[in-house]
Amino acid sequence: YIPKYITNRPEGYEIPPSAMEDETFAALITEAEKYLGYPYVWGGSSPQTSFDCSGFVYYVYQQFGYELNRTAADQAANGVHVEPDELEPGDVLCFYKGSYIGHSGIYIGDGSYVHSQDSATGVVVSPLSERTGGFEARRILQ
Repeated sequence: YIPKYITNRPEGYEIPPSAMEDETFAALITEAEKYLGYPYVWGGSSPQTSFDCSGFVYYVYQQFGYELNRTAADQAANGVHVEPDELEPGDVLCFYKGSYIGHSGIYIGDGSYVHSQDSATGVVVSPLSERTGGFEARRILQ
């Protein structure tokens, strides 16, 4: 598969240097960014099927030996809680849609996260500031 939207990053975006200081974090972020441009497919959880939001998070962490829960709501129970002002690259973000968690992604530093957004954009990097509503942040990598 060749990604259709390989440039789906905010203009001028580069992987934050702080995210590259630790080899594990750097490898996780590099792995996640390999899939930029892959389409959003509901229920997808691999490069072969493409990804929905939680399938993307599930797959990326699986490449490092972590078995996360499969849905965004259930991923909010993985790892340990992180306060929003203590986010670190690699933290899983589980976003509220109203009263339930309905979306997830991986924080990559400097206020950005990578996620399988929707069928119009696929896997992209987005600024966290564009999200409305709250989120639950979970630290998987210790």
